[in-house]
Amino acid sequence: MKIWIIASILVLFGSTPVLADAPPAKAQACVACHGEYGISSNPEWPNLAGQHAEYLAIQINAFRDGSRSNPVMAPFVAGLTDTDIIELAEYYSSQAPAAAATGDPALVAAGESLSGYCKACHGMAGKPVADEWPVLAGQHAPYLQKQMQAYKNSTRVNPLMQAAMAHLGDAEFAALAAYYSQLSP
Repeated sequence: MKIWIIASILVLFGSTPVLADAPPAKAQACVACHGEYGISSNPEWPNLAGQHAEYLAIQINAFRDGSRSNPVMAPFVAGLTDTDIIELAEYYSSQAPAAAATGDPALVAAGESLSGYCKACHGMAGKPVADEWPVLAGQHAPYLQKQMQAYKNSTRVNPLMQAAMAHLGDAEFAALAAYYSQLSP
């Protein structure tokens, strides 16, 4: 009965339920980089498992409409419909996340000290309350570091993130990335 209630709510709001063990057909294009269940084996690419569905949908839409430029992602998202994006976002958000732990352990303490800059938006343990913001806990350190650099040099645009990154440099990015990669999502 509970599943039917959830399914009814999702249908009413223009979405379809996706079972955690039944990936949408369009997920096959994602597997090579992001893994079958959203855990990437390459630390340069983000884990999708356990991310907020709304955040994932926003990012996929941004790749599709070009407001977030990524030549690797562009061909994979170009033909996605709004329904495809919702299904993918819900599927990956429903998958069990895992801590990447790909950061340098020596940097973790320094990153924890610096994380006060991040906690107002990304939560005390790297899990934000707002569904539009990404879960940082357990994400790959090299990926996080690359994203912080992208905000600083304005190749990825978000006024709040650009302001937060403006006074930080590579050493701080490495420390923050190491810290967040060790947290349990």
